[in-house]
Amino acid sequence: MRQMPPSDPSAAPPFPRSRVLLVSHNFPPTIGPESSLVRLNTIDLVRRGWDVTVLTTTTTHMHQKMDGKSLEGLPAGLCVMRTPSWEAVFRNRFPRIGSLTLSALMKVLPEIFLAWALSAVPAGLRWLNLYGPAVIYSRATKHVSNLAGLFLKRKTGLPWVAHFSDPWLGYPMNPIQIWLGRQIEKRIFNEADAVVTVSHQLATHFAELYPLSASKIVVIPHGYEPMMDSKPAEQPLNTGRALTVLHAGSFMPGLREPLALFMGLAKLSERTPLHGRIMVTLVGDDTRRYQDMADECGVSDIVELRDSLPFHECQQRIATSDLLLVIDTPGFDGVFLPTKLIEYLAHRKPVIGITERGSAVHDVLQECGLSFADIQDPKSIADAFENMLALWADGELDSARPNRESADNYAIENVNRKLDDLLLTLSSKLTDKA
Repeated sequence: MRQMPPSDPSAAPPFPRSRVLLVSHNFPPTIGPESSLVRLNTIDLVRRGWDVTVLTTTTTHMHQKMDGKSLEGLPAGLCVMRTPSWEAVFRNRFPRIGSLTLSALMKVLPEIFLAWALSAVPAGLRWLNLYGPAVIYSRATKHVSNLAGLFLKRKTGLPWVAHFSDPWLGYPMNPIQIWLGRQIEKRIFNEADAVVTVSHQLATHFAELYPLSASKIVVIPHGYEPMMDSKPAEQPLNTGRALTVLHAGSFMPGLREPLALFMGLAKLSERTPLHGRIMVTLVGDDTRRYQDMADECGVSDIVELRDSLPFHECQQRIATSDLLLVIDTPGFDGVFLPTKLIEYLAHRKPVIGITERGSAVHDVLQECGLSFADIQDPKSIADAFENMLALWADGELDSARPNRESADNYAIENVNRKLDDLLLTLSSKLTDKA
């Protein structure tokens, strides 16, 4: 474990607020939406005056790539403790036996990363013993983060906020995994002082599962970092070139896939030729596996599939695209709020959201005046793209940009006011633990 000292008050403005121990398996330099969100929230909390220490993993991971540039811009003097995630260590040290063992465990454990708690909890306790009480703030989608927060809460009695971007049981699991996951999740809700979710749909989902903990649930959506230049990029003139469309985000095989998009584009191609008029690029993990699907739908000439990109490169692709696309996960009561949709708002570009009515994505689209397409209806998707092509041909695509005032509501400095208030309330309990 590599441990940095707490922030030096002599090297920065004094911290008017208390300490926060932010526990997250996801943190730079790992690539991924949750890593980007934790990075952004860390920066925002430090700006607000919180003395933040991050407890995370080393750069040895099983399923995540690295991007050293994501470390740039973190607050000077930020204390970051890195401890091993033992499933990755075991696999790397014993490649053959490790892969076989972990493959078997993945059929039993609700999350293979749970082994990180074995190193994270002792490290967190040592830090708390050395530097005094702090508000514990754990973040999932790697749910081991909240499990580590649970053990730290039990050992110390300190105030604890557990954050859920997604429900734990959103992925297909066997009955053993579902039972184990539910037991852990229930204990997290029972023992946390507050639980943060990112949408009212997700809050309702959890309140129905754990009614005795419903009063603890606080809705704080994802936020975005405003761009240095708040003015949107100038829309290039349509000189006969194709409309460029970008979907930036990973798919989840069997859950979130691009079939609805491909079927909608195929439906539109029956009305009008699309070759040379539109190019749709999909960037993210598991994207290339859908090439056969694009071929079968007859849209491979207007669809480009690419692997994931480092965060800064992905942001550049967003900035230079004409139209942005988000594809939701159907069949889960609309609880998911993709990070990319909120990140798109910072660029103030037109967006098509392929989702269900009443979903968290649909709510954001409606609030910001963005285009909706029904994920269950290829005709609705075809209509949405046909409308954008017409605006593009007439030089009127700017009219489809998000409403600025509504989009500004999702800027991190606005979104996290509620988190700041929550942490202030809980930090008042630290005097009893000092």
